Amino acid sequence: MSKRAVVTGGAGFVGSHLCEALADRGWEVVSLDDLSTGALCNLESARAKGVSAEWVDITDPRLEGVMADAAPQVVFHLAAMSSVRQCEKNPRRCGEVNVEGTARVLESAVRSGAEKLVNISSLAVHGASPGSAGASYGLSKLAAEDHVRRQAASAGIDWITLRPANVYGPRQHGDGESAVVATWFWGMANQRPLFLDGDGLQTRDFLYVNDAVEAVIAAAERGSVTAIDVGGGVETSLNALIRQMREITGWEG
Repeated sequence: MSKRAVVTGGAGFVGSHLCEALADRGWEVVSLDDLSTGALCNLESARAKGVSAEWVDITDPRLEGVMADAAPQVVFHLAAMSSVRQCEKNPRRCGEVNVEGTARVLESAVRSGAEKLVNISSLAVHGASPGSAGASYGLSKLAAEDHVRRQAASAGIDWITLRPANVYGPRQHGDGESAVVATWFWGMANQRPLFLDGDGLQTRDFLYVNDAVEAVIAAAERGSVTAIDVGGGVETSLNALIRQMREITGWEG
């Protein structure tokens, strides 16, 4: 018997790849997305493999009914307000989506009879404190993690939280703060200047989207009651990244 899954944020960059990978493994998958940043075109391959898509905002009371109809065994929670800039501009909405939305997803998952919640968080929780740069986003994800940890146990649902590193790959838009690979590839392809904040010595842990998805599925199958940072384990400076991308593209800007 195939497993049933709901993927919130399923029409987004990582979510759409997750939907497709689950379908390839024989899962019955329902994608939930309000399409505020995701796009149905991201789900073309997944829908061809049987994934169904529902338009719903995770802060909408209608979520509970949609979740109940899907009757998932596992809920993968990726929906979020993930732009640090937008969270700083509108911290109230950031809290509504990332904290209250996560609470509603957990509650709806429990009421639907789901066995497990895989909560996707962010490395931004490390060092998040009031007044720090990008505080609204990091604090909202930290609060969401805390809610899952405290409430899932009392609700009787298994859970795990993952904090992916800088994910990159197909379907990523180049307008996010962490989307430096997509942003620079677009600039190189269009012969535009590249913008580098700082001296380029700062390092990142870059994680290919397929590897991120494998980690998420492994967490659903084996991980339990913990929070884990997920990365490739290799530090790459932004200067080194530009050199590698120049070698690949032949860009001479």
